[in-house]
Amino acid sequence: MTKILIIVSFLLIIGMMFIFFPGKNVYSIENKSGGFSDHIKFIRFSNENVAYQQVSNGQLDVYFFQIPLQLVETAKKNPNLKIYEKEGLSYGLLLNPSNSSNNFNPFSIKDIRFALNFLIDRNFIVNNILKGFGEPIAEPYGSTSPEYHNILPVIDQLKIRYDPNFAKEMINNAMLNVGSTKDSNGKFTLEGKPITIKILIRNDDLLRKSFGDYVASEIEKLGFTVMKEYGDLTKANRIVYGSDPAQLEWNMYTESLISNSFVRYNPGTVTQMYAPWFGSMPGSQNPLFWQYSNSTIDGLTQKLIFNNFTSEQERNELLQKAEAIGIEEAVRLFFARSYDPYISSSKIGGLINDYSAGIANKLSLLNAIKNGSDNNTLNVGMIQIFQGAWNNVKGCSDFYCRIIYSLIADSPTFSNPYTGDPEPMRNVWTSVISNGFNDKVNVSKNSIRWNPYGQIWETNEHVNNTALTKVTITPQYSNWHSGVPVDKYDILYSYYFPYEWSTKTENNDLTYDSEYASLVFPTLSLIKGVDFHDNGTFDTYVDLWHYDKKQVPSYGTLWPTEPWDITAATERLVMNNKLSYSKSDANIKGIDQLSLNLPVHSEMIKEELIRMINEKYIPNPLKGMVTLDYVLNRYNTSLEWITKHGNAVIGNGPYYLEEFNPAGGVVTLSAFRDGTYPIEVGSYSKFVNPPGLDIRKINVPKFIQIGKPFDFSIEMGVKNSSGELNPFIGSVNYIVTDRNDNLVIADKLTLNASKDVDNSFDSVNSSLTQTSLVNIHLNSTQTSELVPGPSKLKLIITTFDSPKPMISENTLIARP
Repeated sequence: MTKILIIVSFLLIIGMMFIFFPGKNVYSIENKSGGFSDHIKFIRFSNENVAYQQVSNGQLDVYFFQIPLQLVETAKKNPNLKIYEKEGLSYGLLLNPSNSSNNFNPFSIKDIRFALNFLIDRNFIVNNILKGFGEPIAEPYGSTSPEYHNILPVIDQLKIRYDPNFAKEMINNAMLNVGSTKDSNGKFTLEGKPITIKILIRNDDLLRKSFGDYVASEIEKLGFTVMKEYGDLTKANRIVYGSDPAQLEWNMYTESLISNSFVRYNPGTVTQMYAPWFGSMPGSQNPLFWQYSNSTIDGLTQKLIFNNFTSEQERNELLQKAEAIGIEEAVRLFFARSYDPYISSSKIGGLINDYSAGIANKLSLLNAIKNGSDNNTLNVGMIQIFQGAWNNVKGCSDFYCRIIYSLIADSPTFSNPYTGDPEPMRNVWTSVISNGFNDKVNVSKNSIRWNPYGQIWETNEHVNNTALTKVTITPQYSNWHSGVPVDKYDILYSYYFPYEWSTKTENNDLTYDSEYASLVFPTLSLIKGVDFHDNGTFDTYVDLWHYDKKQVPSYGTLWPTEPWDITAATERLVMNNKLSYSKSDANIKGIDQLSLNLPVHSEMIKEELIRMINEKYIPNPLKGMVTLDYVLNRYNTSLEWITKHGNAVIGNGPYYLEEFNPAGGVVTLSAFRDGTYPIEVGSYSKFVNPPGLDIRKINVPKFIQIGKPFDFSIEMGVKNSSGELNPFIGSVNYIVTDRNDNLVIADKLTLNASKDVDNSFDSVNSSLTQTSLVNIHLNSTQTSELVPGPSKLKLIITTFDSPKPMISENTLIARP
């Protein structure tokens, strides 16, 4: 929920009309906005077996965690249940590469880190720990990502595989080079001391613990002395992400990461997983900590994030280079991704099965509806309900906060669950001007930017700035949950905040958070100004361009996630070292990380608001723009909310926070049935039925002659939401490797609607079935690089309507 605001489509970063429900629908949606349910309860069920029974008997409506894998087949036969599969956790390792401590750290050596790719058996994890519900991975995207075909050549070239002997040889050689020997028990020692690996293992559930125990066992077999420590995300936030790596409180952490959103272009994943500047690598970009640094991958990923490329080819080459360096550096490694079975009651309709998040997403909860019941409370089970701070700056980093908070505070855009393209939610794009990577527009003389040094708004009157993109936006205003309207000044304050809190104006700058700044400060140079108009619209100017025009409008989005007065109060608390926005800053100062849902922090905000009233305080970015009466009304309104509700979580979304009871394991949201809220009930029903790729036949000859042309074909179509089959429009990436796993051919064929369409009539279904016959030709130059023996042909097929890949592998016999 970070306040980056502009270029929101890249960084978090934190996815209508027709539904058929059997039986009687007891709800009237007349004059309703937001979601179908009047209340949504998130209830902690840490025992998945109990949760399964609760959904089966109707006490729970849906469970947002995987059910025990041994119950999947039973669930499929249970008439009371519906089962959904989603991308689950990525199981991997975060290694501490610090070399600045008096104690030797083996993972400060790159070869040892990289060797773990060959030591850990990915198939064992998938087959024995995940019970087949997953796939082996060596990178963070996985085979269901639209980026998969772009990074696959890199993965193939690195030849990552399970080869424990190769791994042991690499590690033994590296240890020998630093003077390590093995004692009589086969344990590594250095200067007579055993070399110890401290491994923090997530034990939130049995699968995480099993993965960690397996990794620890393999590390111990190498000859290291292993110290295992168990803990949940809260403990990991303190020890791993919030401590100085040089203190070596940990050497290895068994990460389990939630899959990223399904987006067509996803440079954020390679950036977050590998680039130090993003703030998620060891050191967290806190200047008081030792830092892992890599200027090369920082430069590559910043070019990707900020669209500093001139073509699709250049962009994909940047992605491949960044991915290759990230894997080779091996500070963060990946081994398996789970495919988690989620369940809902069969009485629940309208769930939207997002290609990445599955049914655990905002649109799904808004569109969920019960049949044959007068109970309009949706009961959602989760394994946890609170594991980290709730704040909109550097909090809300866990899944549990993100899913709940997404219903409380709207975002300006959302990602289409099947195309991965940005669509407007609270910003309507009235006009977009963005022509080419060198085609600039003049920035309005009236546009403004915040100057944190002078504490003033500066206009463009004497600067003559230009920008690559101009977006005219009509914001979809409504009331805050506290009752006052969202207005221009809320947007203005959210625009001010990143300048103020990511710019270090002096050594003891009190309005600076280094962890936040590492992520936000590099974006500021791309923001060229915002110009507010009297008719309620505003223009944003951004130095970003993309060859895909669908991506451009989201670059200029602006939207607040909380009232400016709440932000102003928390600023004062952070400036006075009473609370902190980020976990690393909180750990350094020995104070709490701000959490708006906690009563004790809410009370601190309440007391600060009272002081602001007594001082007649007007924040610098609003001075000269607003009246004192307006300001005092804002403070008093938020005071009333906190007094009544016991929390400072004031949003502008379809639900408000009614009850936060972590001890009782319940978070209750109530519908914000306010006439100003602009999104009507059922607005996202069009996403219930996803599009689908229907491959009828793949015609690939068994033999391929070296140095001769080779042709094959694919017959396929695309199903729309009504089940009709339309011609294929999309891309086929084809990759050929030889018997030694060397990459020989990597190419792509893109088809539009006018090519290779074969219309045929399906007499059984009495419908027109339109398929495409896609013909692919390999020329003699391409096949001449093959060597005799078995080769592999991998096809990665995506459609324009849905870029989720469908993958097919074929074995070819190459012969002279």
